[in-house]
Amino acid sequence: MKIDYIAIITPLYNEEKNVINFINHLELQTNHNFHLYFINDGSTDSTLNLLQQRLLNSSLKVTIINQNNQGAAAARLNGINQANEEYCLIVDADDLISNDMVDTILSTLNYFNNIDTIVPELMIQKQDKSYDPLPCFDHSRNIYTGFECLKNTIGSWKISGIMCSKKEIYLKSYNQYHQFNHKRENYLNNDEIITRLNFLNSNNVHRISSAYYYQYNQNSTTKKININRCFLINNAIILHQLLNDLKITDKLDKELISTVWGTKRAFSKNFRNITNKKEWLNSLTYGYNFIRNSQIYTRLNFKNRIRLFRLFLFIIFSSIRLKWSK
Repeated sequence: MKIDYIAIITPLYNEEKNVINFINHLELQTNHNFHLYFINDGSTDSTLNLLQQRLLNSSLKVTIINQNNQGAAAARLNGINQANEEYCLIVDADDLISNDMVDTILSTLNYFNNIDTIVPELMIQKQDKSYDPLPCFDHSRNIYTGFECLKNTIGSWKISGIMCSKKEIYLKSYNQYHQFNHKRENYLNNDEIITRLNFLNSNNVHRISSAYYYQYNQNSTTKKININRCFLINNAIILHQLLNDLKITDKLDKELISTVWGTKRAFSKNFRNITNKKEWLNSLTYGYNFIRNSQIYTRLNFKNRIRLFRLFLFIIFSSIRLKWSK
């Protein structure tokens, strides 16, 4: 069956500096057979007003959905649920896509049979405004299985996490994730878990030459610590639980341990500036207990067992330090 339209899902949270430019660039698409779903995630600036005014002079097919602030992953899910199209492409408002993106996606979908997911080239902007491509684990071909793509996202990303996937795959992935995150808490990188589950739930993945331009975010390089960074541990544990039956435990162990150690270092370095110290300690304790009381511990080498013991001492010392600081 021919695919005539795709959905583009774009969460918005205080994007007044980007939303006009974003629409301007989308209007340059060589193929306008897309339905744009904006999810206004409780913006407190002029994002919504600017969007509505700009759309008065636009021929794009647009639906605006308003919700209370719930985070990007929840906003994307809301947009996916509202979409009537079979395939959904996620594009953030501070990023850009090449002008042939929609046309290439539709051409690919209609040329090949049974495509589950399409991934474009990911171009990452540097501070000097130039771009570097994200290296792909295999540039010799453009067709992969979902599982080999999944494997190459664990530990480090060796394939783009930007994707146009079937709506049913997105919904299946969210449902799997929410079985482990019952309260649908925002753990900062929920979207990365969904991306990996999309690969898991895809049989056929096609890579296309059209580019997604991930824009340089100056705020990500400031010295300020994200006080919610500790929740990355929660998602690292959920990912381990979701994929534990697959033959990639070495990769899962490595990512979980790296996340826990990285959180410990960030907490130690920024202790005075972190306002939610108790939550950080709870996350570190959760990570320690999960590793210590699971099969992961039996797979640790001597060096990492020593590091785990040092983490245990760090948690005790930090708990005492927190009590003294009150």
